[in-house]
Amino acid sequence: MAFGRLDVFWPDGQFMTFHLVENNISVGRSTGNTIVLDTSTISRYHLTITHDGEQAMVTDLDSVNGTFVDGTRLTANQPRPLYGGEEIQIGHLRLIYHQIDEVPTQPIAAVQDTTQRIELRLPDFRLDLIAPEIAVSPGAHTSAELSITNTSDQKRRYRVQVSGMPAEWVRLDRQEVEIAPEEAAQVLINFRPARRSDSRPGDYPVTVHVSQTDDEQAHLEAHFTVRILPYSGFGLALASRQVRDGERFRLHLHNQGSGVLPLSLSGSDPSGKLRFQIESPFVSLAPGQRLTVQGSIRPARRALVGKPRAHRFDLLARSNDAARFLAVVRGQFIERPLLPVWAPIVFVILAAAALALVALGAAMLTPRPEPRILAFTASSAQVAQGTMLNLSWEVADVTDLMVLVNGAPAVEGVGPLTRGLALDTSSLLGEVTLELVGSGQGRQAAATTSIYVYRPLGDGFFTTTPERLVRNVVQSLAVSWSIPGAVSTRLSGLDAFSTEPIPTNFGESGSLIATGIAAQPFTLRLTAQDEVGNVREQTLDIQVVNPECRPAQGAVTLLAGPDVRQQVVGTVPAGASVVVDAQDATGLWLRAQLPGGLTGWGARGGFDCGQAFNPHDLIKELNVPTLPPPTLTPTAPPSATLPPRPPAGTPTPEPTASG
Repeated sequence: MAFGRLDVFWPDGQFMTFHLVENNISVGRSTGNTIVLDTSTISRYHLTITHDGEQAMVTDLDSVNGTFVDGTRLTANQPRPLYGGEEIQIGHLRLIYHQIDEVPTQPIAAVQDTTQRIELRLPDFRLDLIAPEIAVSPGAHTSAELSITNTSDQKRRYRVQVSGMPAEWVRLDRQEVEIAPEEAAQVLINFRPARRSDSRPGDYPVTVHVSQTDDEQAHLEAHFTVRILPYSGFGLALASRQVRDGERFRLHLHNQGSGVLPLSLSGSDPSGKLRFQIESPFVSLAPGQRLTVQGSIRPARRALVGKPRAHRFDLLARSNDAARFLAVVRGQFIERPLLPVWAPIVFVILAAAALALVALGAAMLTPRPEPRILAFTASSAQVAQGTMLNLSWEVADVTDLMVLVNGAPAVEGVGPLTRGLALDTSSLLGEVTLELVGSGQGRQAAATTSIYVYRPLGDGFFTTTPERLVRNVVQSLAVSWSIPGAVSTRLSGLDAFSTEPIPTNFGESGSLIATGIAAQPFTLRLTAQDEVGNVREQTLDIQVVNPECRPAQGAVTLLAGPDVRQQVVGTVPAGASVVVDAQDATGLWLRAQLPGGLTGWGARGGFDCGQAFNPHDLIKELNVPTLPPPTLTPTAPPSATLPPRPPAGTPTPEPTASG
C-alpha cells in the first residue's frame, strides 16, 4: 500500500510519476536507487524519503547541489517532515510530494462536475484552460492545465503570466514556449499556498495572461477563481507545570493556523477534588496570534491536617469552530493543608464529625435549587457568514451548559463559570435560532434568541476586453463581472463610450458588449449590494491610445486633401509611426497628423496599421478639402481670327520695320 506519490517535472515540460510503496525510498542518478533520475545535475545518491507508518520524512544525503523544500535548503542528514504538497528542488528537477490516505471510507454520492473549462481565441492563436477543480489548503497544491495552439502559418513564441495571488504561491513549468504552426503546447500551472498563518483563506480571482512575444498587442486573458481553505494549527503550554496552593498559573496559547480560532478553556482533574478559576474562559485568536491566560486552582475541600499533597490536573482548550478539536496540557497542583501533622488527633476527629453533621443538616434542610438562565444575548442580530458571533449569558444553579443551533447541539460541555463564547457562522445562512440549555440537579432550563446570517460580498472579478481602446475607432468593449454574495449589481460609465441603450442593473454577475467610439479615457464603476444593504464599489480605468500606422513600403506622400491632384504637404518616412485620426467617405484615404497641428491625407494602401485596429473602423470625415472649380476661358467674337499660339519655348520673332 503506497503512502505517497512523487511527481517529477523536467525542464522541457515532461514529467514522471512514482508511487511510494516501500518505507525507505532513495532518489539519485545511480542505478542502485529506488528512483533513478538520469541527470548530471543531481548526486549519485541524492536524498531519501522514509515512512514510519505515520509520518513521511525527507533527508538530504549530503548532496553536492543540495535539496530545497519550498525554497529552503535542507541540512544534510537531518530529516524534515513531509505533509503533502511540498515542492522539492534537486538540480534542475522539480518534485512534488503528495500524501496518500488509503484508509477505507464510506461510499458517498457522486457530486456534480464543477470543472471550469475556458476557451479563448484570436486570429493567430487559441487558449484552452482547465481551471482547478477543488479548493486547496495551505501546504497542499492544486493545478490548472493550459493548452496554447498556434493557428497561424508561422512559428510563434508565447509568454505566460499569472496574477491574482501571491507570486510565491504560483509555479509554472515554463513561462515561455515556442510553437510551430498548427501545433499546440501544454503548460502546467501549480498553485500551492504557503502553510503560514498569514495565508489568507478565501476566493482568489486568478488571471492567466498569454501574449505573443513579438506582438504584445496580441494577447488573451483567462479568468477563474481558486479557493484557498483555512488550516488549523495550535500550540498550548503551561509556564510552569507545577502550581502551588495560592499561586496563579499562566497558560500560553498560539494560533498557528490561517483562520480565526475561537477557544473555550476549562480545567479538570481525575479525582474531581479541584476547582478551577480562569480569567478568560473564552478567547478568540487571530491567525498567528499568541496569548497568555492566567487562572487559579483551589481544592474543593481543603485538607485540615497532613503533609502537602500533589494532585494531577489537566487544562483543556476546545475549539469552537467546525474542527472541534481538543488540546490538553497536564500539570501538578500542590495542596497545602490547614493544619500541620502534629495537630491533636482528637481535634481532627471532633472537627471532622462536626463538619459532617453540619453538612448533613444543611443538605437535609436546603431545598434543591432549580437551574435558571437569567440572560442570553447575541452581539448582533445580523452577521455576515464566516464572522464570529459573540454569545453571552448569565445563569444560576447550573452545572453544565450546551448551545444548540437550529435545534442541533453546536457546543457542549460548557462549564458553569463560562459567561460566553464565540460562534463560527461559516456553515450558517438565513434565519438561525440559538438556544442555551442549562442543566443542574437533574433539571434543565433553556433560553432562545434569533439572528440572521447573510452572505457577505466577496471579491469576485470585474474585467474588460480589451483593456484599452483606440481613439476615434468604432470598437466593441466586452465587460464581465461576478461578485459573490451580491443580490444586485449596477454598472455605470459606459455612456462616455457608447450611445447605445445599455442596461445598468444586474444580479450577482453579468456581462455585456457595448459598441462605441472612445475619444478620451473613462472610468467604469461597478456597485454591488448584498441582501442587507451593504454596498461595495469597484472601478476600472479604461485607457485610450492613439491609432498609429506606419508606411507599408517606402515613404508615404501626404496631400492637402484626399485627391491625387491636391498639393503635397508632407511625407511620412519609411519606418516612422504617425497618428491617423480619420478616413474619407470612400475609405481610400487616411488623414495623418503632422507636426505643428497640420494634417495631410495619404492613400490607405500605403499604410500598415498592424493588429491594434482596423482602418476601416476609423471615423469618417465628410468635410474634406476639395479642389476649386476650373476657370472658364472667354469665347472670342466670330469675326476675330486669332493667330495660333506658338508652342511653349518657341522664340517670339522680332517685329520688322516698314518703309
